[in-house]
Amino acid sequence: MKSINSPIPKFTRFKLSPLTGSLGADISGIDINTASEEGIAQLQSALDHYHVLAIRDQRLDPATFHKAARRFGPFSGNPIHIPLEGFDDVVRFTRGAEDCGPVVGEDWHMDLAWMENPPAVTMLYGEEIPPVGGDTVFASLSAAYEGLSDAMRGLIHDLIGVHSGKGVYALNASLKAFSVEASGQAADDVENEHPLVCCHPATKRPHLYLSGSLTHFVGMTEAESRPFITFLKSHVQRMEYTCRLRWTPGTLTLWSNPCLMHAAINDYPGQRRVLLRTTIAGSRPAAAGA
Repeated sequence: MKSINSPIPKFTRFKLSPLTGSLGADISGIDINTASEEGIAQLQSALDHYHVLAIRDQRLDPATFHKAARRFGPFSGNPIHIPLEGFDDVVRFTRGAEDCGPVVGEDWHMDLAWMENPPAVTMLYGEEIPPVGGDTVFASLSAAYEGLSDAMRGLIHDLIGVHSGKGVYALNASLKAFSVEASGQAADDVENEHPLVCCHPATKRPHLYLSGSLTHFVGMTEAESRPFITFLKSHVQRMEYTCRLRWTPGTLTLWSNPCLMHAAINDYPGQRRVLLRTTIAGSRPAAAGA
């Protein structure tokens, strides 16, 4: 398995501490509200290499969160969630202490993977965080690809996945954490084809493109595709390809959305948790070697 420790630029505008050998980094010593252009550029570079950044001890409200996000790129669009009043790009996810059902995103997934141009980056900010619990687990689709045998990589290299938005609206509408756009029901009719093996636009490192939205591969039936999909989802979740991010109040987390799967952990009953969320526009995923 390739290590993220080879070769990585030096970062002079903040302190970086890797979370694991495969992905993720804690960032301290930078204020996103006052960061220089060089500081933002170094954060983007760190994100390109580590894929998950937890920037600690930030002080943001919806307006400053919006402003910080736009420094990384334009809004990707969100066809499902209703944004906060006065914004088109900021959603607040609130789980009350009385809520005891599922949490947002507790199944392994990639955000909006079924869109033609999925978000390049997802950003979450912890406004209110339980004292214990509510961590987010990430799995590196790059490390998982590199961990496959040469024979398996050869088998899957040219596969094109069909991703469907069917069921996304109903799932989100069933949760209490936010309001959903009525027009979001149109997601049920959206299908897009993306290569199973893609490459990062900046580093060119190959990665799987995998999420719960993947129904089958072009030229194969769902039954024929299922063994590949089942194996790959299980493979991606191996411990050596993951990191677990522990939230603290004021943590701003950014992740390279197409390079990861992630899941929220539902282990904080009776505790309130409030997050701000936005996404950064991305391009259509490109096949590795294209």
